[in-house]
Amino acid sequence: MKTADLQISPFQKLLGLELVRAGDDGVTIRMPPNPDLLRIDGSLQLHGGVLSALIDIAGSYAVEVAVGGDAPTIDLRVDYLKPAERELVATAWVVKRGQKLCLADVEVRDARQKLVAVGRGLYANTKSE
Repeated sequence: MKTADLQISPFQKLLGLELVRAGDDGVTIRMPPNPDLLRIDGSLQLHGGVLSALIDIAGSYAVEVAVGGDAPTIDLRVDYLKPAERELVATAWVVKRGQKLCLADVEVRDARQKLVAVGRGLYANTKSE
């Protein structure tokens, strides 16, 4: 991957993801409100799978920007800290960059800057292959 382009994936387009920032120190990705992603009709709470996907994508993109290649997910851990509502912003950074594996941490905050979830992903470094 030469650039962190979130529009290459139909799923990422469906989520409405927007790359806010990408650099050597990590990435920031915004997910706008979308009523189709709610846990229950009439609720403001997003489905947990949406947060998990956002964490996975942000971690992968942080690694992809750092290594300059694709970063398929090997393992993912998500901790949900509070119900997530409306707009979300994920910030991810590479904790460990190895020849074959990379580790990334992710924080997800809501529109009020409240931490709603954290995650850690292990990704393959395909650039070294």
